Amino acid sequence: MADQQEGSGTSGRPADGSGDGGGGAAAGGSGGANRNRNRNRNRNRSRSAGGSGGGNTANGNGRSGSGGGNNPNARSGSNGQRKVQGGGGGGGRQRSQGQGQGKGGGGGNRSQSRSGSRQRNGPPRSSVALAPLPPLAPLPVAPTLGAPQVFPAEVAANRRRAITLCALAAVLPALLLGALVGVTVSIIGGIVLFVVAGAAVMFGLWRLAPSFALNRIGAVPVHEERERRLSNVTEGLCATFGLSMPSLYVLDDDVPNACALGRDARRSVLVVTTGLMDRLNPIELEGVIAHELAHVKRGDNGVSCVGITLGTIFGGAGTLLRCVGESREYRADVVGAAAVRFPRGLLGALRTMMAAPAPAPGSFFTSPSRFGPTRWVWIDPSVGHRDDVVLPGDLDATSVRAAALSEW
Repeated sequence: MADQQEGSGTSGRPADGSGDGGGGAAAGGSGGANRNRNRNRNRNRSRSAGGSGGGNTANGNGRSGSGGGNNPNARSGSNGQRKVQGGGGGGGRQRSQGQGQGKGGGGGNRSQSRSGSRQRNGPPRSSVALAPLPPLAPLPVAPTLGAPQVFPAEVAANRRRAITLCALAAVLPALLLGALVGVTVSIIGGIVLFVVAGAAVMFGLWRLAPSFALNRIGAVPVHEERERRLSNVTEGLCATFGLSMPSLYVLDDDVPNACALGRDARRSVLVVTTGLMDRLNPIELEGVIAHELAHVKRGDNGVSCVGITLGTIFGGAGTLLRCVGESREYRADVVGAAAVRFPRGLLGALRTMMAAPAPAPGSFFTSPSRFGPTRWVWIDPSVGHRDDVVLPGDLDATSVRAAALSEW
């Protein structure tokens, strides 16, 4: 019986691998003797615990446990011998075609190698705060005639010019009244009257000049619904310049022309002729309106009203030119063309004005008493003076400004 038990427990295939595999199962360690009963349990133990594990061979048809000892006669296949060593468990199944060794702990080494390969060497990364970029400084623009923007110094200078003109205009009547009272009554009374009269004349001229200039031109207000195109273009450009909507006035005349009047930028007046509305296309009209709004932005319109009043009283076009100054029309061309970003529109308008027929008899622009004191406030001051010799440095002539715009 002992021999039989030993034979049933240890017998296997012959060494040359020619056996039929009838007793190919060898139980080792704590693997259990009955393969059919403990098959699933031994598999679970071989995966989780180190005390029991099984080695699976590819060329033999038997299994050998690897619990606590070695079985040198575990299995031999046709391609060679295989030695299974227990030690550490959980080795999983191993297959080979030749001679080899199966060792436990394969699963653990595999997991360690995976986790080790994912680790990063060196200190952990840290976020670096970038310094903010400095803001871009605007390019310096010299306050010259060619500057595309209006400077506060220009506005302040024009306001001082208008106040100075009003003050100079008030000196003469105030001086006469003060001298009269000083001679007839008293010196102190004459001085007081001089100051009061001068302030009253200065304030009255500043307040009444816009109305006087409009009456001198003879323009009438027009409703926005009647001139929808003019109103739309003006309203859009006012948003570009940052100005309030001016009052719209129309002069019934076939000569294409326009001017800007009013006391300041908040109380401005835009005057256009019917010939301008009939002859210009929308792009050219936009250039003209931008030119006039540039005058309003610079504060030229207040100076224009005071200049028209003084020119009417004291001397005509020459006095007006000295009041408003030179090169102001060229300056308005530059600012207006830069605002619309299309100088060709204003250039086309100036060429249309130069190509227009001469003013008909009875036109506003043929009257020296009416057009003379207002000549240098119009966008085309050369009406009726096309053949005049252009003096060197004259940038207000229409032909000179058109030539300058054609080079942009």
